[in-house]
Amino acid sequence: MKDLKQLEKFYEDDGKEELRLQESSPQYIEFLVATKYLSQSLPPSARILDSCAGTGVYAFYLAEQGHRVTAGDVVRRNVEILRTIQEKSPLLAGVYEGDALDLSRFPPGSFDAVLCMGALYHLHAPADRRLVVEESLRLLPEGGLFACTYMNRYAVILNNMAGSLDNIGEVLEFVQRGVEGIFYASTPEETAGLMGACGLEPVCHVALDGMAAYLRESAGILDDTGLRRWRDYHLAVCEVPSLLGSSYHNLFIGRKRGR
Repeated sequence: MKDLKQLEKFYEDDGKEELRLQESSPQYIEFLVATKYLSQSLPPSARILDSCAGTGVYAFYLAEQGHRVTAGDVVRRNVEILRTIQEKSPLLAGVYEGDALDLSRFPPGSFDAVLCMGALYHLHAPADRRLVVEESLRLLPEGGLFACTYMNRYAVILNNMAGSLDNIGEVLEFVQRGVEGIFYASTPEETAGLMGACGLEPVCHVALDGMAAYLRESAGILDDTGLRRWRDYHLAVCEVPSLLGSSYHNLFIGRKRGR
């Protein structure tokens, strides 16, 4: 993966995944929505590869639900945390350090489902984005599940636009390219097109955090009752297709078609 040192620095200094999706955080709604749709889509006792597992928030949850989960990540710090948790609570089938662009360590058909819950945030080149999907699909049998998350470009634009529009030039450039430092923000249409081109039949395409990008300050001061009400609302509407364009993070789950 390009810019690996920058990526590692980000996750060491600012993007600590073990903190982002904690239950006390407004971002926890991402976890709630993702686990809801993963749980209802996966077969019982599934063999799962979490190929960009971060520090294991999804991997350990799914292992606790009775699935056989192998977890890996390209960022060494994240893998060290994964291994530390695994030593204390050995729930995973395996932990490894590696890039989601190269899953050659696993033979074809090794898993019933592959999760890619972060790699698409950082792959700028269209060929790389396609490769990470194709590598995942190689490991699945016909009918296997592929799940990925992506950052939504439209929400990122609104989140970063200065109130006075002094930075409108940067915003317009971002509309075209979707690139900001180590991050890449896709669109719902681009993502759906990529998945279809790779041979995936949609199972669901849902908004993970909805209005979180616009409620950062108010959500941060909501009490438990307020957060619960917001989460209940979002869980009720996250499947509405038009909301994909306003949600900061989205989830796509697809089923591998037969040839």
